[in-house]
Amino acid sequence: MSEQPVKIIQKATWVGSIANVALAILKITVGKITGSQALVADGVHSFSDLVTDTAILIGSRYWTAPADKEHPYGHGRFETLTNIFIGVILAIVGLGIGWDSISSIGHEPTTTPGMLAFGAAIASILVKEVLYRWTIIQAKKINSRALHANAWHHRSDALSSLPVAIAVIANYVLPDLHYLDQVAALLVTAMILKAAFEILWPAIWELTEAEADSELEQKIQRYAAGDKDIGEVHAIRSRRTGSNILLDFHLLVDPEMSVDNAHTIAENFKSHILKEIDEVVDVIIHIEPYNCAERVNNPCCGDDKCKDTD
Repeated sequence: MSEQPVKIIQKATWVGSIANVALAILKITVGKITGSQALVADGVHSFSDLVTDTAILIGSRYWTAPADKEHPYGHGRFETLTNIFIGVILAIVGLGIGWDSISSIGHEPTTTPGMLAFGAAIASILVKEVLYRWTIIQAKKINSRALHANAWHHRSDALSSLPVAIAVIANYVLPDLHYLDQVAALLVTAMILKAAFEILWPAIWELTEAEADSELEQKIQRYAAGDKDIGEVHAIRSRRTGSNILLDFHLLVDPEMSVDNAHTIAENFKSHILKEIDEVVDVIIHIEPYNCAERVNNPCCGDDKCKDTD
């Protein structure tokens, strides 16, 4: 990965960190003043973003490093580990907020959250939604799954502030329904845990060496079908390493073809794949002879390449 993507990651993360500090201080302070447990919980959620921001700033130094002798496939798994760390931190914060909310249900608060708490919640929604949209754009520019995960962390913060704002208004209009603030805090918990799962599951799935993309094989087959020099491709395998995909497959060509020509066809096909699929960073191709005579009457061979060569 070039220096430019690293700068994009660091810039997006630092901007988010500054916003998280300001919003966390605002929400916790206003939540304490107004007695809004939900707003305090939301502020703690914002502070948790700082932990994940730090993880990205540190982790990006490793996963953007080029391949070396010890890591011939690159350092992409450091990005995977960063995503797992982000997901775990989110889950811990969510469970902690949920426990506090459940413990406080039935205890009538001494004060009723007022419009100041509502203003803080609305400010958080607006700022975090803008941060989400901007960070998503940066993540797509460089195809960074970790930055994408952090963007959704911003979105979860924006969504978690919504029930807080609703609860504050409800408590202001109907002060007897004091339990609404605790219910809103539980909704915040549910949203945080959902975000944690959506970040954790793909990262864990990647560590199991699962298929990188279910549609990738179809794309490769489609590209091969459009190349008259390729008889067939099979044994297609793919796996993720961070935001990147490593791909390998068998490519069948005319058995009478020279090794040099077969190599040229494979290299051209590899270049085509790397150009068309941004996430694929390396392709290993195994050349095999394509025996059309054995495939003409084979119902599994339905393309015209066999019949034309016969």
